Amino acid sequence: MKKRADMTGFNTGKSLTDCINDVMKSKNSVRTKRNDLIKLGLKAGDIEYIFSKFVAKETKGDFDFSKLTFGIEIECYNVERTRLIEEGSAQGLNIRSCGYTHAHTEYYKIASDSSIAGINPNEVVTPVLKGKRGMSSLKKLCKSLEAVDAKVNRSCGLHVHIGAQYITDEHYIRIFSNYQHIERAIDSFMPQSRRDNNNDYCHTLITHNFSGCHTKRDVMRELGFDRYHKVNAEAYAAHKTIEFRQHSGTVSYDKINHWVLFLAKLVEYSFKNEIKETIFDIESIPFLTDKEKEYFINRRATLN
Repeated sequence: MKKRADMTGFNTGKSLTDCINDVMKSKNSVRTKRNDLIKLGLKAGDIEYIFSKFVAKETKGDFDFSKLTFGIEIECYNVERTRLIEEGSAQGLNIRSCGYTHAHTEYYKIASDSSIAGINPNEVVTPVLKGKRGMSSLKKLCKSLEAVDAKVNRSCGLHVHIGAQYITDEHYIRIFSNYQHIERAIDSFMPQSRRDNNNDYCHTLITHNFSGCHTKRDVMRELGFDRYHKVNAEAYAAHKTIEFRQHSGTVSYDKINHWVLFLAKLVEYSFKNEIKETIFDIESIPFLTDKEKEYFINRRATLN
C-alpha cells in the first residue's frame, strides 16, 4: 500500500501499511485497534481481513489456543431471580436481572426466554470468559444455580459461544465440516431429544455439504441463514462467535466444563486438521485424550 496516512494522531511520514502495522502491534485492546483502523479510513471488511491475516502472521502457522474466549447460555426453570442474584452476589459474581436481550454485557445476566417450559423459566448468560479464570467464575454460577434449586427439562438447552474473531475462513469451514463428521458420535452422549434432527432448535448438519464453501458467508448460505442448527453460523455475523447449540440443558459444572473443553479442542484441532470420514464412535474422535473419551463413554452408557 503506497497511500500516506493523513489522519490525526498518526505519523504522516509513514505509509498506510506501516500505520496499520503500528496499530496491530500495539498493546491496545481489540476495540481500540478497530477504532484506530477506522481513523485510517479502512472499511469493516478490510478491518476483518487485516485482523485474520495479522493473527495468522503473529502465530506463524500455529493457532493460538490461549486467545479462545467463550460464553455460556444456560436455559433452566424454577429460578427465582432475586434468590439467584443473592446467591451469585455471595459468590462474588456481578449478576443482574434483565429482559430478553442478545446484547453483550460485562456481567452475568438473567434474561427471559419464552421457549423454556416450567415455572420461573430463565436463561442465565455469562459475560465473555477466558481460560481457567473464566471456568472458575462459571463454577461459581453453577454453584449458585444449584443452591436455588434450578431445574432443567427437555425444553432447555445449553449453548456455548466460542470466540471466532481471529478465526480465518478456512479454519471456520473446517470447524463446521469436522463437527458434521463427528455428529453421530456426539449424538451418542446426548439425550434422544438432542440427536439427529429431533429438535427444532438444533437441526442436524449431516444433510449439508460444506465442500463448496470458501468463506464464512458460504457456510451461512449452506445452512439457509438459519441459526437453529447444532452449530450456528449466524452467530458470527451478530457476535463474532461460533455458537454450539446441541447440548441438553444442565446446571452441572462438571458437564459444562467437559463440553466446553470438547468444543475448544475441536476448534484447536480444526485449525490444521480435516476429518474426512464419518466417525460414529467416541473412541475414534481424534482430538480427545483417553481420559476425556472415558468421560463421554460413561455419558453414553448412562443415556443408552
